[in-house]
Amino acid sequence: MSLIAILISLILERSFQSFQEFRQFAWLDTLIERVKKWCDGRAWGGPATVLLILSGPVAAIIFVNSLLDGVMLGLLSLLFNSIVLFLCLGPQDLDKQVQDFLTAWDNEDEETARAAASELLGETPPESLIELQQQLMERILLAAGERLLSPIIWFTTFAMLGSGPLGVVIYRLSCHLHQRVAGQTDAFSDAVNRLYAILGWVPAHIIALLFAMAGSFVDAIHLWRERSAVWRDDWQQTATMAIVTAGLGALQIPDSVDEAKHLHDEIPQHIRAALGLILRSIVILVVLIAVITLTVFQN
Repeated sequence: MSLIAILISLILERSFQSFQEFRQFAWLDTLIERVKKWCDGRAWGGPATVLLILSGPVAAIIFVNSLLDGVMLGLLSLLFNSIVLFLCLGPQDLDKQVQDFLTAWDNEDEETARAAASELLGETPPESLIELQQQLMERILLAAGERLLSPIIWFTTFAMLGSGPLGVVIYRLSCHLHQRVAGQTDAFSDAVNRLYAILGWVPAHIIALLFAMAGSFVDAIHLWRERSAVWRDDWQQTATMAIVTAGLGALQIPDSVDEAKHLHDEIPQHIRAALGLILRSIVILVVLIAVITLTVFQN
């Protein structure tokens, strides 16, 4: 059932962009503020506040999942799983954001291209072409991991334990909280950042392996081993660096290029190569899930 739910959610992701407005978690901000205010009045620490925020959605998922279990031969449960996974993907459409940039770049519309790059990067894009390519490549790889691959991995992991929606909701809530506390340094933001790093650590290494399998395996592993010493002592940076390093290695793109040798048309070529790598990685992941589902859990 989990495999079918994944396929349905990916079809919805690719086919029904108008539904993506329902993937915004802005409604959670009011709950976060109320819970934080209540916990601050009782001098509760950051971890306790985070757990209390997560407890409501988690309890709702557990209740609905148990309520639908076995109803109508599991069809309602399948529908619930598919909808929850779809809502937890994104929230932005990575493919559309990248295609908007590529279309403007191919049309030599620099203003629109930089606006699209700014939306993708979340900041003003650099003037240097090589820095622009580097930041775009890194952001695309990381966004694919956070928006698509990691949710599917957590959904599959918890599906093995009996509730796929529970795993993907916890991960998506951690991502939303992480974005919300960006730049803050209080106990609550520290707890949120630790939770985000913990939930991102295992999927990041799986994603790095997927990138290696979908691209140049030798180059990905070589670059990963070469760069791993830089972040070895900072486990919270491991997830980010593992994905970026493996992705760039798999694409055989060095992390530093001589500006004088960098051509204007190489940027869209490399970005399209990154999209291809991500698509192949998703296919490999789905195939692996199918193999596990059809062999291990059918015996």
